[in-house]
Amino acid sequence: MTKPKDPLGPPDYRLLFEAAPGPYLILTPDLVIAAVNEAYLRATMTRREEIVGRGLFDVFPDNPDDPAATGVRNLRVSLDRVRERRAPDTMAVQKYDIRRPESAGGGFEERFWSPTNVPVFDAHKQLVYIIHHVEDVTEFVRLKRLETERDKLTDELRSRAEKMEAEVYLRAQEVAEAGRQLEQANAELESFSYSVSHDLRAPLRAINGFTQALLEDYGSTLPPDGQSLLARVRENTKRMGQLIDDLLVFSRLGRKSLEMAPVHLGSLAQAIVQEQRQADPGRGVDVVIGSLPTAMGDAALLRQALSNLVDNAFKFTRRTARAHVEIGSRAAGGETVYYVRDNGAGFDMKYAKKLFGVFQRLHLEADFEGTGVGLALVQRIVHRHGGRVWAEAQVDQGATFYFTLGSHPA
Repeated sequence: MTKPKDPLGPPDYRLLFEAAPGPYLILTPDLVIAAVNEAYLRATMTRREEIVGRGLFDVFPDNPDDPAATGVRNLRVSLDRVRERRAPDTMAVQKYDIRRPESAGGGFEERFWSPTNVPVFDAHKQLVYIIHHVEDVTEFVRLKRLETERDKLTDELRSRAEKMEAEVYLRAQEVAEAGRQLEQANAELESFSYSVSHDLRAPLRAINGFTQALLEDYGSTLPPDGQSLLARVRENTKRMGQLIDDLLVFSRLGRKSLEMAPVHLGSLAQAIVQEQRQADPGRGVDVVIGSLPTAMGDAALLRQALSNLVDNAFKFTRRTARAHVEIGSRAAGGETVYYVRDNGAGFDMKYAKKLFGVFQRLHLEADFEGTGVGLALVQRIVHRHGGRVWAEAQVDQGATFYFTLGSHPA
């Protein structure tokens, strides 16, 4: 029986080879490129006429800029195995960079391949060709690399976060303990100040009483120097009493809870200035009260702070020919800054850090009376309202005291 003739004829294997979707290269046993399909040319950015008939490793050398390149060596080992064992050899994924054409900028481009080398024999079992087939897995490798780097970064961040969490917890414990100790120390200090202040009152009253009795009963028999000494004793006991009163106020301030409410600072300023004028009606002080917005705070404490600042302004302008005091406010950095300005004695700014310390004075008591507690009280009141206080001055040119009232009172 006659076999029917195939109407299509024998297949065109060259056409099939050229149309194969995967990159294929055909090598002679001595590793010369015999044929190449379009997919391989596209993958390697080469042209047929430039590579056919040339040695494989002449066309595709290692990247000279990569001292760790192993593409040529590994591929040569695989091809040697194919020739020796006369069997296909599948390689692991290889980093084998390819050379860019000059039109694409030259140099080498990083590539990763999955190669397979298959021997082809003739009818006499002689090796005539080696089919070199590759799959470009560069994007896959890059994605895996990114995934690995991401996982590594995630692990590092997780580890750092855990360490930070542990450190934060430890620091929180330390801060809590320090806060507890500070609270206890403050309570003990306030209790001590309160007790000492009260205990000092009795002997002061005794000294004052005895000196008063001595002056009344024996004053006429004392010489003028003796009377002067007794007067100094009484004056110092009076000053000591004022120091004790100020210390008591300062110690109580830490325990007093704030009674927050709207406070009209303009009305407070007017009342305080009126009290100053009544206390010393013979003085002519030019006072300007500017805009003072209503603030949230403890009215009694804010009155005390503003009163201390105004009292200082009146006191330190006592020797100024035309005393001037200004009370006002201005907007700065999204907050209201209140100020009390005078043209009095002022001070040297290099001593500004001492201003708000308890019992710190920048002027002689013989020149300006005071206990050195007033500004410390101002600072504590302002800090309790979540604000800050500072001063600017020049010697004999006056001083300006500024303060803010924050939105988070303590």
